[in-house]
Amino acid sequence: MSVIRTENLSYVYGEGTPFRKVAVDSVDLEIGEGEFIGVIGHTGSGKSTLIQHFNGLLKPTSGSVYIDGEKLWEDKARLRAIRFKVGLVFQYPEYQLFEETCYKDIAFGPRNMGLSEEEIDKRVRETARLIGISDEMLEKSPFELSGGQKRRVAIAGVMAMEPKVLILDEPASGLDPKGRAKILGLIREYHKEKQNTVMLVSHSMEDVAKHCSKILVMNNAKVFCYDTPVNVFRRAQELESMGLAVPQVTRVFNRLRAMGCPVDDEVYTVGFGKELIMKALSAGRRAEP
Repeated sequence: MSVIRTENLSYVYGEGTPFRKVAVDSVDLEIGEGEFIGVIGHTGSGKSTLIQHFNGLLKPTSGSVYIDGEKLWEDKARLRAIRFKVGLVFQYPEYQLFEETCYKDIAFGPRNMGLSEEEIDKRVRETARLIGISDEMLEKSPFELSGGQKRRVAIAGVMAMEPKVLILDEPASGLDPKGRAKILGLIREYHKEKQNTVMLVSHSMEDVAKHCSKILVMNNAKVFCYDTPVNVFRRAQELESMGLAVPQVTRVFNRLRAMGCPVDDEVYTVGFGKELIMKALSAGRRAEP
């Protein structure tokens, strides 16, 4: 069953002005429950505008958006409840921290939902555990924390609302490699435990290749393709023509194959590439006289 579905969805900025721009153009899309989706596209491709439709931040110029079977904007009385099903984390969410303690910041969303204090406390502590925030850290001011810790607190505030769909726009942006790996690893563990739908918007082909089960590629306001990482990265030349790149390890193996080496054409993670090379080396040693 699809948790997000769009029908002929379009959005136009500056309608009726000389600055008119079609940002999303006739998009038909179905996102299944429990999937981990990567969303990629060059700057201005429409990916950020698209995801803002999924929790009602933007209203379609034309077409429809369905969340968990309900049509957004059809009944204004239901709009708030439907929005709670989709949690959206923007870039640099730590800039939105404002409470005295991390606990209060994470609790803000659940409290806004009208939950009991008992349920709020349960959600805050469970989410803190999932995202690697200690009880001691919960009592600290968020402004005492490192950049990566602040990022985790901000993301936890959306997770604690327990949305059916969690959308993260460049969640590792600006972090060092260690912090980046930490954040993305925690998001993957969150998805594994909760089994809900996660959408990761990223410019990093390596990140979406490593973590996502399907990839949505936006280009010129339209869906270029929506498929498995293997099938997406097989279209390396087309991706490069639109300003995108395949993972570095894929480029390496594509080059090896072009040079005549009998290597796999479905390598898009370093781990899989390493496994293939080790197998080839092992086979070569066994073949030696």
